[in-house]
Order: sequence, then C-alpha cells, then structure tokens
Amino acid sequence: MITNIAGIDEAAERFQINAYLFADWRDPRLQHPPKPGGLPVSYRPGEIWHPQAEFVNAVRPHERQDISLAAEADGTVHYVERLDAELSSKFFLRSFPFDSQTLQIVIHPFASEARYVTYTVDRARSSTASEFNAYSSLADWKVTGMTPVESIVRSVNGGEVSEVRFEIKAVRQYEFYIWKIFLPLFLMVMLSWTVFWMDPFDLKNQIQVAVVTLLTVIAFALAISSSLPKVPYLTFSDAFFLTCYIFVFISIIELMTVHVTHRRRGKDFGLRIRRVSRWLVPLGFCLTLAVIAFRFLT
Repeated sequence: MITNIAGIDEAAERFQINAYLFADWRDPRLQHPPKPGGLPVSYRPGEIWHPQAEFVNAVRPHERQDISLAAEADGTVHYVERLDAELSSKFFLRSFPFDSQTLQIVIHPFASEARYVTYTVDRARSSTASEFNAYSSLADWKVTGMTPVESIVRSVNGGEVSEVRFEIKAVRQYEFYIWKIFLPLFLMVMLSWTVFWMDPFDLKNQIQVAVVTLLTVIAFALAISSSLPKVPYLTFSDAFFLTCYIFVFISIIELMTVHVTHRRRGKDFGLRIRRVSRWLVPLGFCLTLAVIAFRFLT
C-alpha cells in the first residue's frame, strides 16, 4: 500500500515512494494453542523465517523503517513492513508537458527464495487513486489509477520467478507550463512581429527588438531543458521552442531583406515585402503550431 509518492524526477527518470508492504502466509511450524482473546503471537525480525521482497527496479536497496511479525494459532503469519524506496521507471516524454506516465514498481522474491515463494496480490489492500490524491504532496502530477499485476516471468538465469508489478498511472498538471512558459514565449514572438510595423528604415531599433526576443527564447529553453532527460527524440516543448527560434529568425531575415532591398531596388519594393510580412509571418506561425500540436498530441 503506497502512502505517498515523495517526488518524481523526470531528468533522472526516478521516483520516490513511502509505502507499507503486507504479506500473509501459513507456516505449520508456528501453530500454537489459542491465546486468550484470540491474540496472535508476536515475533521479532530474525526469530522466524519471512520472505524477503526485492524491488527489481530500485536505484538502491530500499530502506526498512519498521517491521511487524505475528502468527495466528493455525500458523498464519501476518507481516507488515514500512519502507522508503527510490525507483527507476521509463518515461515517455514525446507529448511533454501534456504527457501521462506509468510508474512501475516491480517486486520479486529474494534470489535464494525464488524457487518456493509465489506472490498472490491482495487487491483489498491496494491503494486507490482517490485515496492517494486526498493527501498527495505532488504539485505537478495527479494519480489516476493504481493496478497490481501478478505473473510468472523468466529470471536472468533462465528460471521462472514470481513477480508483482504495481503500475501507477499519473497525469502531469500542465497549467504551470502554459502560464509560465508557453504564454510568455508566445508573447515574446509576437513582440518580434512589432518590427513589421516600425519604420522599415529604422534598422537599429528593429534589430534590438529582434535580438532581445531571440535571447529571451534561448533563456527559456535553457531553463526548461535542465529539468528533462536527454531523450533522443523531439518532445512537444522542443518543437514549440524550435518554432519560436525559427520565426524570430525569420523576423530578423525579413527586416534585413527590407533594408537591403531599399538600398538596392528602391523604397517601394521594400514596403511591399513589409506589408506582406505583417500577415504572412503570424499566419505561418499559427499554422505551424497547429501542425505541431496535431503531430505530438494526437
């Protein structure tokens, strides 16, 4: 049962959990006469055998905080372990920041016990998304589902091993990126279009506006890239930034073209280019964003 997801790190492709691990099994060696009130007999860790769970995708061995062992009169043992773990999981970020992820927790028996330990999931003890979201501290994510899956898989040595895989469905809260990154960038690109309404022959002020806009877009890109893994494919945010680069660069090319054309072919030809650019460049930018959204988000 997961009590909290302490953090999700996309750059390292890791997440941290606080959880309880419950296990029940029957050991005939621990049968005893019923105690008054039907209370089970408690044991200390190490006094009796108990299965060792191994988190296969753990970055490092998980930390056990508390352990409880109690045996009923018929030999049924109840095991509870409170733990912290840092786990790795594959992130698919093509539609970032409008993405959803499946975080996986993979548990196997300890290698020496794999031959005689078989896991069966008790779904009544599994956390639900609604329970988790009631006290989750994740600002960037919303958990939409938790699904336990039990199976028999092949181990690295070729044998069969029992596996329990918990799949946590999480959807990114994208509002931060819209209001703090995409909208300011969109406004900055619109600012670069103001050169189309300035005096075509005021080259100094036009270049200042265009260059400042380009540097701002680069600064935004560097700020967000540090929080993402170096994936070998383009994400939606990458495509958005590249589009901003290209259209700010187009603005610079346009104003230089108008200036050079004025000097070589006369004022009228440069003004005609400027009048077309006022509407063609913004329209091209909007159409490009629509294509990118369709390509990455559908």
